[in-house]
Amino acid sequence: MSLGKIRIRDAEYLKDDASSAMVFHVNDPHALIQAAGYLKYVNAKSQGEGIYFRGETRVHSSLSPTLFRGIKTKRTTTKYQTLLNALINDIRSEDKIFSQFPSLAHEPLLQHYGVRTSWIDLVDNVWVALWFACHKAHGSGKFGEFLHFERRSAHGADDAFAYILLIGADLRSSRTTDHGVVLGNTTELVDLRIAAPSIFLRPHAQHGLLFRCRGDHTARPTDYSSQIRGIIRISLANALAWLGDGRMLGVHALFPPPFYDRGYSILLAAGVQGSKPLGVIAHVGA
Repeated sequence: MSLGKIRIRDAEYLKDDASSAMVFHVNDPHALIQAAGYLKYVNAKSQGEGIYFRGETRVHSSLSPTLFRGIKTKRTTTKYQTLLNALINDIRSEDKIFSQFPSLAHEPLLQHYGVRTSWIDLVDNVWVALWFACHKAHGSGKFGEFLHFERRSAHGADDAFAYILLIGADLRSSRTTDHGVVLGNTTELVDLRIAAPSIFLRPHAQHGLLFRCRGDHTARPTDYSSQIRGIIRISLANALAWLGDGRMLGVHALFPPPFYDRGYSILLAAGVQGSKPLGVIAHVGA
């Protein structure tokens, strides 16, 4: 199904000039919610898919996980995955808490806290997705480990937009191996709100899930854009106004400091050694 098939008040299906992608542009919060919910309902019924959200400041030409971005050879992909597996094993041996939740959730959890992996972050809350579409992340330090978010400005930018990608995860022909982990024929999905205890507070605060495409017997694809089911566009001025300044949609709430997020504190204390291919556990300024 396509967003181009629906008619919603204060919304229209059109081409985005910056990317040439077809987008569903909404001018009202009710239109945003209805458009976001349309594919959730229709694709679950007809395709057996779950639809989740990813906020973006622009539409990219691909949807690659951080571990694979810029990689052009299978050899490098394999090398980076080997380095990542070694890092995950080191962290598992450092703290026994990782033995208390599914092993397939370990890599997605590290992705959520800054390590570059083969997974892509999604959320199951359209307002959280909109927040990410309205903020830019800036990193500094040797591995970009010191991270802060700045609110985008719409002043004097008539062509500024916020985008929400609607991503499909295969649920129909799937099997659940552990709580919060669903293996479909084409994708793997981890809901960290279920798979990880809430001492890891960040994924619970963000309604966070992660997904990745499954590969063939030789390799996993490095571009997951085949799972994009639609794109919602909102003028940045509208998006900022709709979000407002509520405390539940601020950096302090969405990225709780280690004082509140015990899991974050555990990861920082684990002494994860950063590297250019893998990054490191990020220090987020609130």
